[in-house]
Amino acid sequence: MHLTMPIIMGLAAGAAMLPYGFAPMDATMSFGLITGIVAGLMLAAVFADHASLRRSKQHAHNAAAWYLTAGIWLAMCAGGAGAALIPTSHPVIVAVFCMSCAAGADAAVMSTRVTHPQLIGTVRVCMIVFLLAALGCATAICLDVRPSILAASGVAMGVWGVQMMANLVVRVPDRYLVQWRRYMTRRWTVRGSIPEDARMLTDDDVHEDMQRFLAQYTAGTVCCTICVVLSFLALATCVDYAAALDRVAFIVAGVSIVLYLALKPRQSGRPFERYLMRGAAMVSLMVVVAFLPSALPQWGAQMPVAIIGVCAVVGLVLGFGMISQSNGFYSLALSRIGDGCCFAALCLAPVAALLSAGLVEWLRGIV
Repeated sequence: MHLTMPIIMGLAAGAAMLPYGFAPMDATMSFGLITGIVAGLMLAAVFADHASLRRSKQHAHNAAAWYLTAGIWLAMCAGGAGAALIPTSHPVIVAVFCMSCAAGADAAVMSTRVTHPQLIGTVRVCMIVFLLAALGCATAICLDVRPSILAASGVAMGVWGVQMMANLVVRVPDRYLVQWRRYMTRRWTVRGSIPEDARMLTDDDVHEDMQRFLAQYTAGTVCCTICVVLSFLALATCVDYAAALDRVAFIVAGVSIVLYLALKPRQSGRPFERYLMRGAAMVSLMVVVAFLPSALPQWGAQMPVAIIGVCAVVGLVLGFGMISQSNGFYSLALSRIGDGCCFAALCLAPVAALLSAGLVEWLRGIV
């Protein structure tokens, strides 16, 4: 299951990209082929959703979550393939809009059928994320916003979404005295007036809520991390490298994103979250390295040395920020330095991404 589903999802993504790689052909043949791909992906999404409901009834909730994720992914791929049939001057934005609408519709339908807290949390987060993406794309199309500004907005929303995900999904009911470390820290807290029969919540009391919170947190973190990487890749292809401000801002944004995604997992105790963010940091670093010759064209033959230097500096910063130290003072100092670098990257990444997208020139043109 854990190996088969990613392979199937990768094949579906490849099928969704096929309409964009075809050579020009007869309109009727092109329409029929794309329609067949969309219909096949939609049928596969329906089958995955049905399998998710069946596994949920069998109390195989992990398998049900995999099937649910695959169903939403297949619906998103179907929307991306169907966008190839729409003639437009903004093909990328329209494709993202169709993908978000298809995936959001699939999640909305499944939200009326699932009953397990883990699945409910997953579909709720997917609905919110895809709704925001669809609204952002629709706004960009209506206002004729540059694709680079939309990509920079995706970077900003993704970074801050990852940072604030725990605060967005965790809800503590009023009039309950709870042991807060079951949710985030070791402090005691109270919200609302304390009833006379107040008591500490047990594991059984918070089990259902924790399942829903963890599912929402996981789904939200995955969506926001993928949004950061894909938006940064789209931004790198849209930057005007002829402008000095855009080039410098792109380099700052790239370094900030890599540092944030690599240092943020230090605050997490979940291996999946650590591997996800550090893998995203590696992908972002490869994007920076791939587009660095365009950002620094004057370096010429010294570009390989510059690339090696950037990777070495990033590696040293990450190494000193993550390696355990035997001395408590050095460990604490390096930990605080790592926290400072992470916070600085969190603040710089959205601003630098928007500047590299040409936001200043776009606003100047509007005014």
